[in-house]
Amino acid sequence: MPNDKFKPGEIVQLKAGGPKMVVERVANSRHADSSTYYCTWFSGAKHNHEGFKEESIQPFLEDDK
Repeated sequence: MPNDKFKPGEIVQLKAGGPKMVVERVANSRHADSSTYYCTWFSGAKHNHEGFKEESIQPFLEDDK
């Protein structure tokens, strides 16, 4: 959808912190107030997939440390 905050391929992170994740796809519902972003990431050797509401993720920012 044109109003999606993130697009597939973008790197995001939970606002609470955590690993960088890649947006795989965006799901929009007529009944939901916001989009669900399905992301993928690795935790060690484990490949993870999960859906997150727009309000819970942000663009990934590299630490300047």
